Order: sequence, then structure tokens, then C-alpha cells
Amino acid sequence: MYILLLLFWIILNGKITTEILVFGVVLSAAIFWFMCKYLEYSPRYELCVAKNTLWIIVYFFVLIIEIFKAAIAVYKRVYSRKIEIQPQMVFFDVDIESEFLRFVLANSITLTPGTITVDVDDNHFCVHALDYTLAEGVENSVFIKLLKKMEENCCG
Repeated sequence: MYILLLLFWIILNGKITTEILVFGVVLSAAIFWFMCKYLEYSPRYELCVAKNTLWIIVYFFVLIIEIFKAAIAVYKRVYSRKIEIQPQMVFFDVDIESEFLRFVLANSITLTPGTITVDVDDNHFCVHALDYTLAEGVENSVFIKLLKKMEENCCG
């Protein structure tokens, strides 16, 4: 982050002189110190993101695929006269310790058509599904497996 702050400073100035570079080094260090002290930022977070870069890319593509699959399933249920829609609430627990990763999971469920995360209380999730078939397996979804791998990669 320190390097990014310094590069941002240099880009904003448009040229590199000794004075601009020295002032940028000092200013970037001050901002980085402020982030670590008051914004609970940690260089450990950068290491975690770097370790999980591949998993983050995989997660993004899996999310896109799941969104399309769910969109097709919702489309079939909404426009078919033969299928009766049966909404369902699903309650399940997840053993993901990271609050941020639980946030990502809740939003991934909500982004997937036909499901919405109604409540998250620590590790306890409440999800509403448009149809019971859309709710099947939500507690063991591919999202949870990938997020657990990311968490293990950071803590392990």
C-alpha cells in the first residue's frame, strides 16, 4: 500500500524532482502510518490478498457462472405455467471466522437470482429462496468452499 500511495503521489505531480520524491516518501509514510494506527489496516492484509489472488479470480468466475445458472432457473420458474413456485427460508451456520468473508458470502448469495440473504448473525445465516429447489445445497455451496480455502490460505 505504501508503494501504491507513493506511485499515486508521483502520478498526480506529473514529474519527478528530488523535492517531490522526498515529500512523497514522507507523505506516503505518514498516510500509511495513519492507516495502520487509526483505520485498523495491516500489512498482513496485503499479504493475504496476494496469497489469495488466484482464489479471488476463481471466485469471481464461479460467481458469474452461478449467477447465470440461477438466472436461467428463475427464468424457467417464472415463465413456466407448469412449475409451481414454493418460496422457502433456509437457516444454516457457516464456520467462516472472517467477518469480511461472511460479508462476501452474504452478498454473493444476494447477487445470485432467486435468493437473498435476509439476516446474518455471526455465523448464522438466514436466506430466502424464490423456490425450494434454489435453496437446496446453499449451506454447502461452492461459495463457502472457496471462501474457506481463502481463509485457510491467510491463517494457515
